[in-house]
Amino acid sequence: MRIQSIDILRGISILGILFMNIYYHGLFATGYVSPEFPPISDTFINLFSSAFFDGRFRTLFCLLFGVGLAIQYRSYKKKKVSPKDAIKPRMKWLILFGLLHGLFIFGGDVLMLYGISALFVLKSLDLPLKKLLKKSYRYLIIGGVLNLSIAFAFLFFEEPPLFQGSPEFMEVYDLWFSSYGIQMLIQGGVAFVIVLTSPLWIFWQVAGLMMLGAFLFRVGFFSKGFDKKTFRLVALGGIAFTALDLALRMYLPNQTAELGAIVASVSAIFVALIYAHAIVKLVANRNAVIQLFAAPGKLAFSLYISQSIVMAVLLRWTFPEFHLTATRLDYILIALAYTVVQIVVAHLYLKVFKQGPLEYIWRKAYTRSQIKKQLIPAH
Repeated sequence: MRIQSIDILRGISILGILFMNIYYHGLFATGYVSPEFPPISDTFINLFSSAFFDGRFRTLFCLLFGVGLAIQYRSYKKKKVSPKDAIKPRMKWLILFGLLHGLFIFGGDVLMLYGISALFVLKSLDLPLKKLLKKSYRYLIIGGVLNLSIAFAFLFFEEPPLFQGSPEFMEVYDLWFSSYGIQMLIQGGVAFVIVLTSPLWIFWQVAGLMMLGAFLFRVGFFSKGFDKKTFRLVALGGIAFTALDLALRMYLPNQTAELGAIVASVSAIFVALIYAHAIVKLVANRNAVIQLFAAPGKLAFSLYISQSIVMAVLLRWTFPEFHLTATRLDYILIALAYTVVQIVVAHLYLKVFKQGPLEYIWRKAYTRSQIKKQLIPAH
């Protein structure tokens, strides 16, 4: 039986990811570049995103990825199939999808990193609850220390500001839009570098979040949420690290975007847990509006890839000049419009089909691999 709060949280996270990635879908080489004299809306959106969006939905999605692993592990165990052997083909096919996505469509892909991280997490899924929680904490602390250390190092490297229309910006813009081959080279290179360097920074956080997600599933969090004491501690951590992130963005405006993203990755852990708790409580209270996000949650894989494809077509090939004058508000309006489209399409699609197109292809691929290895019987 599906846990409704998990579908809803997955839907919210996959829709929210677009608001983080929208600045990079068109011009991946730089992300958002502001006008020389940015409007006040840019400052407001930047600070608002720092508090409520940056890293939050990717972190939430990572937690839910761990939940999915725990559900699969339990399911295979009940069927008396080796969970580790059965899940590995799923992750290997996901890595392949991520590789293709990162190389040909969007260099900010997370599927490849998640698939590889999951292969390391598998051996921890059957740990006793206390050991699993301690291990997740250990990984998250290591990841947090590494990320904050990198953020501290960035304080000593101040990049000259890049503005729309400046010679430096136009040079990067012209290079990026010169050919699809150049785009593949840049985004594929970034995707590979992220994975290859992940043990130095992001792997620990991703693996820790997956283990934490598995723990939360096993203790029934997605049915009841946190107790009051735990929620207060999580909220305090979220406020403290978000305040640090906002302070850095306000008082060090010329620092690189990477600095803000790294600090945000720490505060995102606490804020994502706050979001999860709030949604679980809303579901328990039978909130009608929140039910809208269940359908996108069931099509998360297909929607994630479709975001990259649609935004690439729109912002790279149809309106490449958009990036020459656009403000943050323009990007957000596109993300909002496409969010509505995704919700409507997801509901209409599920009236006809039971699973998304990419979910279907993925399932067929890993099932064939499982049958070939005689892990499950052929149908």
